[in-house]
Amino acid sequence: MKIVLSIVAFLLMFTFGLFAAGETGLAVLKVGVGARAAAMGEAFAALADDASGIYWNPAGSACIKKRQAHFTHNSWLQGINHNVASLIFPSKIGTFGLGLLLNNIDGFERRTFASEEPAGTFSAHDFSVALHYARQLTTAFSIGANIKYVNEKIYVEDASGYLIDIGLRYRAPFEGLYVGGAVQNLGFTNKMATEKIRLPQTVRMGGVYHMPSDLKVKVLVAIDYVQVIEESSHINLGTEVRPVDAISLRAGYQTGFEEKGMSAGFGLHVSRFDIDYAYVPFGRDLGDSHRFSLTTSF
Repeated sequence: MKIVLSIVAFLLMFTFGLFAAGETGLAVLKVGVGARAAAMGEAFAALADDASGIYWNPAGSACIKKRQAHFTHNSWLQGINHNVASLIFPSKIGTFGLGLLLNNIDGFERRTFASEEPAGTFSAHDFSVALHYARQLTTAFSIGANIKYVNEKIYVEDASGYLIDIGLRYRAPFEGLYVGGAVQNLGFTNKMATEKIRLPQTVRMGGVYHMPSDLKVKVLVAIDYVQVIEESSHINLGTEVRPVDAISLRAGYQTGFEEKGMSAGFGLHVSRFDIDYAYVPFGRDLGDSHRFSLTTSF
């Protein structure tokens, strides 16, 4: 218990030390991972019970008993392609994992002076690789961490650095209730040309309740509080209903955003495979986001 209290104090210290002046870069790190979480309004900090969960709360993978692989393709706004893969390997000494993220944007017009016709086009990309570890400290507490290398390139300029995520998850005495939290993107990068990058350091705290039922229908509800440095805070709400073993129906809502709010999706569970889809509409003529995920145990 002393170890647990020390970890909690460490996380709280970072929580109150995150908020410094400046604008954030590496915005790709704020884009949610996984169609399941996206459909549930990104209320996933206390759930995080599949291989995509390392991006929400790295402590969640401690509950995974089998090896898992996860892949997400996000057809995001304005032609942006956001792709993620993760692998989870449980062992007797904890859960190890690896995460990869690649974000591509093509077709930017390049001009060296004011002109009707561009001199050409250029692209931008973001890349991240994460090493993951989680461990069950007690029957109720688990802890996890990611160490990430990140790189952002725009035309010929780029910046790279090293970040860390730390998370906790707790199974409450109340049956079916879990709470969890994480601090994310703590670290440093070098400058992009002459501009210093302010990282999107994030605090997530949430709870999930698996509702009891005498029927075969499984229902869970989740809520998260999310705060990104120098930005407004958000409350995320989500639910998942599993009327039969092969199908999950999901919906969510995020507060504090002008351009988005509702989300929805579904999951198909076939043998060792979970196939998930999320639909996230955006306002202001930004378009809609369609996310597809595949998770398999092996």
